[in-house]
Amino acid sequence: MTGESIETAEHVLPGHPDKLCDAAVDAIVERVRRRDPGGQCGLEAACILDTFHVTGRIATRREVLADLDVAEIVRETYRRAGYGIDPAGRAWGPLPEKLQISTGLVQGEFEPGERELRHLSDDQSISVGYANDLEETNHLPPAVWVARRLGRALHLLRNEKGAGEIGPDGKVLARVSRSGSNWRLLSLSISLNHHEKTDWIRMRRLVDEAVERAGIRFRTPDIMLNGAGMFVCGGPNGDNGLSGKKLVADAYGAGVPIGGGAWSGKDLRKVDRLGGLLARWLAKRAVFRGLGREVLVTLTYVPGGDRPATVDARADGRPIDEERFSAALGDPDLSNAAVWQIFRSCEIPLDDLARWGHQQPGVPWETVP
Repeated sequence: MTGESIETAEHVLPGHPDKLCDAAVDAIVERVRRRDPGGQCGLEAACILDTFHVTGRIATRREVLADLDVAEIVRETYRRAGYGIDPAGRAWGPLPEKLQISTGLVQGEFEPGERELRHLSDDQSISVGYANDLEETNHLPPAVWVARRLGRALHLLRNEKGAGEIGPDGKVLARVSRSGSNWRLLSLSISLNHHEKTDWIRMRRLVDEAVERAGIRFRTPDIMLNGAGMFVCGGPNGDNGLSGKKLVADAYGAGVPIGGGAWSGKDLRKVDRLGGLLARWLAKRAVFRGLGREVLVTLTYVPGGDRPATVDARADGRPIDEERFSAALGDPDLSNAAVWQIFRSCEIPLDDLARWGHQQPGVPWETVP
């Protein structure tokens, strides 16, 4: 990257309707994979007001299905996001215990021989991964890093100090000026759910503390709080939610192509998820091997394939020959089976990745040998 450019990225809090759906379906996937790492999940969810609907397929062992309480997983997702009665006695709805949860699920054991074919792609996918040389932002675009860090700080402070005042829903929009490895935060737009009598001065102080806690080491930028005014109707009471809608925020922000498929709701063998995480792994390895300051990797999967059909890489905007790219990375085994064996060791729950970003330190695809 040469010259100065402007990057903008958003992050939404766990109480946002779309993130409720992402976290709920990933919590179901997580529950299945802990009991059956090779189990299959392809799930989507939608919510509005006090209704929540889950659709898709789950294939796993009979005993895993018998213990899978989808409704309770959804209710717990709402509780973890902050819905219910807070420590100050204020109710933030929809209340988890009053949710009307319905499903349209195809559930059962694998068909004979089906499990043995899971190393083959069951769909097509275009998967994109990105990395840069900015260690301080975990090799992510700075605006993405800022939005996620601040979103997490706001959520934690809401739990610690916001009882009775601040609701579960919220958004962060960060605007950054960047020139190569140098960047600076220009402005922040923050939207926080609250009630009619919330103390706005207290809410603003919490925002300022969150900026400081997030470790954003720049002078305080221009901060807009609830630019549209009152935000008293939040969460599913104010908007519908759908899993997969925040795939730009889940990936690398608006400045990087997103490929196609969403990640949440899919097990780690599904090529939308496996391919997207593999592309990030390869891009990060390429940066670490000195191939460029910014690397973009695009993988193409076709139905029935046992590995990416094509691997395209660009370093600092210039294409890299596939053979040279593979050799520079040590000719890694990109077969679906080999990649899954590495990624299945992920210890962070998938629903936490859905809430706070899929590129968190410590997950296998972020660990560069």
